[in-house]
Amino acid sequence: MGFRNFCTTHVYLRGKPISFDGRAYLDAIYGSQARKIVLRTSRQVEKTTLLANRIIHDVVRHPGHRVLFVCPRREQAQLFSNTRLLPTIQGSPLIRRYLMGGRRCRIQVMNMTFANGSEVHIRAAYQSADSSRGLSVDALFLDEFQDLAPGCLPVLQETMSHSDVKRIWIAGTPKLIDNHLEQVFALSTGNEWKVPCEKCQAEFVLNERVIALEGLACPQCKSTLDSRAGHWVPRNLGAKWGEGFSINHLMIPWMSLEEVLERQMTYDPAQFKNECLGLPTALGEHVITREEIVACCTNRPMAKSWNDVKKTSNIIMVAGVDWGGGSRSRTVITVGYPDEDARLHICYMDRLHAHEEPNQVLERVASICRQFRVSFVAADGGGNGHVYNRLLASRLHGHADIFSIHYSAAENEPVQDGVLWKWTVNRSRAIGSVFARIKEKLNLFPRLQDCDAFLDEFTCVVADYDDQKRNIKFKHPETQFDDALHATTYAQAIALRVVHKLRRYG
Repeated sequence: MGFRNFCTTHVYLRGKPISFDGRAYLDAIYGSQARKIVLRTSRQVEKTTLLANRIIHDVVRHPGHRVLFVCPRREQAQLFSNTRLLPTIQGSPLIRRYLMGGRRCRIQVMNMTFANGSEVHIRAAYQSADSSRGLSVDALFLDEFQDLAPGCLPVLQETMSHSDVKRIWIAGTPKLIDNHLEQVFALSTGNEWKVPCEKCQAEFVLNERVIALEGLACPQCKSTLDSRAGHWVPRNLGAKWGEGFSINHLMIPWMSLEEVLERQMTYDPAQFKNECLGLPTALGEHVITREEIVACCTNRPMAKSWNDVKKTSNIIMVAGVDWGGGSRSRTVITVGYPDEDARLHICYMDRLHAHEEPNQVLERVASICRQFRVSFVAADGGGNGHVYNRLLASRLHGHADIFSIHYSAAENEPVQDGVLWKWTVNRSRAIGSVFARIKEKLNLFPRLQDCDAFLDEFTCVVADYDDQKRNIKFKHPETQFDDALHATTYAQAIALRVVHKLRRYG
């Protein structure tokens, strides 16, 4: 019995037989006879379910079969065992009876031994592959391969030295082009899902080129594309390493285009490319050019007050404030409003120099908020912001909700903190979202001659890869300022929150 037929006959998910409806792209993967397979995918495309199904198929079909499953962290390893592998075994009557026999005792999470003599060992290898040394197995399954320790694959392959099977399945979500996931994918057949255009007969890979507001569309003739009509096309037809498949959110049936567009609007370019399109990025893709931000400048002059703002129905004014401090840091305020399409119209920007008295800075910011009838303020909550935000609240007399922004690697919903709302946001994601929206012309600035002095504070930012944490951070040269970027980041964060609330409750 083949892998796919085995799954549709014997594998149950949440009490129901597994279904492949709307997933034609899985047929070739489930039907592949290759000993080596690499899956380069977006997030949440059932790749871990696929790995669990393959492991179960192998240990059921081949008594005495030994498997090693490796992922970056121990918590992920335990999660895979407890939420994917064991529930699938226990939820499928025939599989449970065959692998568990009459045993009622709890099976070991990290070292599973089954009634037919098969074994599954689960390990973590974020820093090194040392935890897998000494094991002897027939098959190797690697999940989130992009986050495993660099150079671990040769060490892990040694665990199959005495086996005649030597099956390898690798899966992950790409990051940088020079990541080891991309290196393995480049050695494989590199199959891409190409969709034909019925009108002009051309075929297209599902990437940013085919995304349109009304749906997937041919980049050449604008005709509608149907992702279900696609087929696999290898990039490297003669590849000898094994088979590779690339899966992304534009292929899966449970992800609507509206959800994809929302992610494109809010994720930074690299994050959208990695996690939604399943494609690698290179350092520097985060950074916007001057041409890109100038293209977002409109013909309208910088507003001076509420009276100069182009009125639309239900207009809600927001402000972002990056507080200064010390001898060099300036305070910058960005004022604007979101429209129904979630575009942020920036009406006013101003900077207050570092040498000004704190009371003068506070009164100037409060005056600007009153002039523009600002309803929501998002301001830097660190450093001087710890004090300034509360003083600003007292000056505005409750006419605006003030959100105290705290940059972090985490992200949490705002919580009330006296007269303020304390809001923890992911720094890289929030800043990256500003760049993404500028690239898509979703953040609109006043005319160039009025806001030109602020634009260098966006274009000076560069992307830097943190080898320790294995993520990308945004930095700027010490000789340049980036205060306008942060003020705009805060303004955008609160503007998008306002839009989300209006859509949800309005």
